[in-house]
Amino acid sequence: MNEKDLPRAKGKKGSKPVIDFPHSRSKPGQSPGGFRDLGLSLLAREAGMIQPNLKGHWCSRCRGIWFGFVGEAECPVCGNRHG
Repeated sequence: MNEKDLPRAKGKKGSKPVIDFPHSRSKPGQSPGGFRDLGLSLLAREAGMIQPNLKGHWCSRCRGIWFGFVGEAECPVCGNRHG
């Protein structure tokens, strides 16, 4: 593929080609049982909050999703803080 074949930015004459970011809309790998539910964070359990108030966070070490508040970063299962 050369530069002539790439789509151009709309509304700008002579603009540079638009190159899609390869991971911007990629879907996570599918597993047979869906995702692994790692449960609630300690803060969410103490506050007694229900699902609509919580956000899902991915843990790459446990390969699952845990639920907690927006600012939380530590997986309740393994303690990983790097997503």
